[in-house]
Parts: sequence; C-alpha cells; structure tokens
Amino acid sequence: MPLRGSSEFGGLANLILARGRIRTLGRSGLKAHSHLAIAGGLVIAAGGAELMSLRGPRTRVIDLAGATVLPGFNDAHAHVVYYGLTRFGADLGGARSATEIAERLRAHSRTLKPGEWQQGMGYRADELAERRQPHRRELDRGTGRRPAYIDERGGHARVANSAALAAAGITSETKNPPGGRIGRDHDGSPDGLLLESAMRLVADVQAPPSLERRQAGILLAQKLLLSRGITSVGAAVNRGFADDLRAYQQLAADGRLRIRVNEFLSWELLEAASSLGARAGFGGSLLRAGPVKVFVDGGAERVAMRSGGGTWRTTPTELRELVIGATLSGLQVAAHAIGDAAIEAMCDAVEAAPGGVEMRHRVEHCTICPPDLQARLAKLRMVAVMQPMAARFGRVASALFFPVRDRADLAPHGRLMRAGVPVAFSSDLPVAADPNPWAGLQVAVDDQVNGIGLLKALKAYTAGGAYASFEESKKGTLEPGMLADLQVYEHDPIDKPGSSTRTESPRPRAVLLGGIPVFGRL
Repeated sequence: MPLRGSSEFGGLANLILARGRIRTLGRSGLKAHSHLAIAGGLVIAAGGAELMSLRGPRTRVIDLAGATVLPGFNDAHAHVVYYGLTRFGADLGGARSATEIAERLRAHSRTLKPGEWQQGMGYRADELAERRQPHRRELDRGTGRRPAYIDERGGHARVANSAALAAAGITSETKNPPGGRIGRDHDGSPDGLLLESAMRLVADVQAPPSLERRQAGILLAQKLLLSRGITSVGAAVNRGFADDLRAYQQLAADGRLRIRVNEFLSWELLEAASSLGARAGFGGSLLRAGPVKVFVDGGAERVAMRSGGGTWRTTPTELRELVIGATLSGLQVAAHAIGDAAIEAMCDAVEAAPGGVEMRHRVEHCTICPPDLQARLAKLRMVAVMQPMAARFGRVASALFFPVRDRADLAPHGRLMRAGVPVAFSSDLPVAADPNPWAGLQVAVDDQVNGIGLLKALKAYTAGGAYASFEESKKGTLEPGMLADLQVYEHDPIDKPGSSTRTESPRPRAVLLGGIPVFGRL
C-alpha cells in the first residue's frame, strides 16, 4: 500500500521519481519503495507504480533506473561561517613542521593587501615533527611584521605571531583570562600559544570580517555540504558575529541560500535576543534562529572531568545562570560539554531552570557520558548532539586525551539511545575536514562497544537533527507531508538493511530541497 497524507492531497504531483529504491526512513524503515510523488515542496506519497495515477499534464517524471533515494542529511553541528572564512586563509592542513607552516604562510601572504591580517587553519600539533605548537618567532619567519593568527584544526588552540601579540597588548605581565591560558617561555614572555578563552585576547582586536566575506564563506560551505547530501545544518559558532543571521538572510532573499539553516547564537547575544522576543525555532523553514551556544569545558586534554583537571570556560555557577535566563526567555541552550563533569554541570543547570525539561536543551559532543548521566539526560529530555567519528578517535587516543576508566563511557551512542536520550549526529566541520556523513555512519555501526544499527545511525543523521531544532514534524523522513529534502545515489550506498555501508564515502549524484534540485543532476 502506498504511504499517503491524510487528505490524499486531492491533486496531482509536480514531480514523480519512478523506478528507484526510495527509503523514507519513516514507518517503513529501510524498506525500499519504487516511486515517490512530490507536490508543493512536500512528499505526497511513497509507494509503487500506482503512484503514476498522480501524474498530470505538467508533472515531471524522472526515471531513476534503480537509483537510491534517501532523506537529506541534517548535520546538526557544523561551523559554517568559520569554515567558510578559513577558505580565505592559508591552508595548513597536513603540515609536518613549524618550518612548513611558516613557508605556507609566506606563500599565502602574497595574496593579501598591505596591513591585512593573515589567517591560517588546519594544522595539528601532534602531526608536526616538533610534536608541539609552533612558536611565535617561527611564525614571524613567514609573516614578518604582518599580524598573523593561526588555528589548530580542533578550534581550541591558536598561535599568534609577534605582531599580533603586540596588537593585542599581550606581554609577560598579561594574566591568564578565566577559562584560558597564555603560553609562555621560561622567562614568562608569551610564546604565541593561546588556549580556549585566551584566544579571544587577539581575536577581539581583529577587524571583523565583512558581511560580504562571510556571505562568500557561507556559499563555499554550502557547496561542500550539499555535495555530501546535507540539506539541513545546525550552524554552530565559536564566537559568532552579531549579524551572522543577516548574512544568511540576505543570501536567502537573493535566492542564493539553498540549504536549511538553524543558526546558533553566541551566548553574548542572549540578552539582546531575549529583548527582541526571539524564541526557540524563531524564523521559517529555510532559516531559523537556533540555540544559544556556550562553551562549558575545553577540548582535547582540557575537558572537564569528575576525576579532576580540565578547563572550565564557563563555570557551573555561570552556566546555571545562563541556562535559567535562556529558559525563562524561551530559548534553547547548546552547551559544548565533552567531559563528564561538564555534562553533569549542564544537567544541574537544566534541572535548576523552571521549565527546563521543555526546551530540549542540548549537549554538544557529549563524549564522556557514564550511565548515571545518560539517565539524567533522558529524565531532563535533553538532546545529545554527537560526532560519531569521536568513537574512532577514542579507540586510538582515549588514554591520552579522554581519561575514561571505562571505554563504554566514551561516545556511548547505543547506551544513550537505549536510555531514551535523543541523539543527533553531526560533523563539527571543520574539525572534521570532510563533513561526509557516511564515514561517521560506518564508525557508529561498526563500533564494537557502543555500536548501533544502520537505521538508527541514519535516523540520527536525519530525523535526530530535526528533533533537536523542533522540526521533527517537518523534515527528517520522506513520509507524506514532510519536506521533499532528499538525495539521490547512482549506486545503493546500503548493502542491505542492518549492514554496514558499502564504502566509507559515497556521494550523491543529486540533491533536492523541497523537491527542487540544488546540487547535481537527476
């Protein structure tokens, strides 16, 4: 029997996808239908050849010839503006030494205007021959007197050259800010390294990138995301800019925004958003004002653990005040919390907030989460927004970066789901250089400790993100009445229900948003 809307829509389809393998990921799970009918940007029916009765004189029929259709992916946590801006800086990905970083900066500087700050992004300190962060004087060799500020790929450490430190007034007398640290030489002088909240000391003296540059960056990120089958994105912020929403809105007004965006708001905008009357889900189906983003702990070895150590970028007391204030204003909070102490602090804050359980407050990353916290997250109706690739990383480096006693507590996708916690998957772009969901799906399914079935993994990358943004009744499946956001694969990326993916990184040949092609060709 075909799946139809309750009203049967009473009309004809604008588009029919025929003779394919349509997996709605809804009530029929991974079962494949052969036909999908679309009208007015919505799915009106999924079924067999009988859907051709919905064909009219203006209906476009696409013969899929066996191609596979899935709902569009929803990347619930990707740094869209940040990623886009890094495309204009020096690409430091794969650099193998501080000398190579300096050489890449020197080459990139030839593209810059006089007086323009230099940016660079993508290196990892553990991949450098020196096995440490670059020193400011090493950057100076490639940048001279031009201020330069480079980001490690994880987004929690940056290095400034001497000119940038001078511009920020950072000297041996400068104290570490709360939640951050200034790297220093033996004599106490700054060595250029800035960790966690200390990164703001230099970032705050840089001229903000223009609205036009941010729009260009968004379009670069959009092109990448669409090419990976991603039709919706939770646009996370590191710092964010007060008018990022305007950048998206102008692109939408010009018809250039072709991906659905749930734009996070930096915690500094909480008071302004509240006074303007913004509430959770404010906006439309294309662009929404999303949750208030706050960093609770740091990254890598600076995560806040119950066993001690780590960095508190927002103290438990400050977090409680923020979550209460946001909840009373009708705003959701997305808290970067990796360690178990940070997750516990977020649970405490939500528990203290009147009406907190109604807001679907989010724990971003939720990497080290033992059973007692899994139960609390479920009780408080919170959402775990996770990056499944963390499970692969954990198998290799948990002893170094994530000091867990029990491997079962690290990236516990299956245990969280069984406890009743909604889980949404994401890439954390550009921490993951490629946001293709299939690699993460493979890891989530193959994880020998916390693995989940393929259908659950796919739902975490589709319906899970929709639930996290209060849109589960609009998108995430290809059920009748849902947005016709979908992706088409030439070859079936799924071997059979319940199996792993065929390859780690298949890519769609076409992507549709509301039934309209936005990438590739049908």
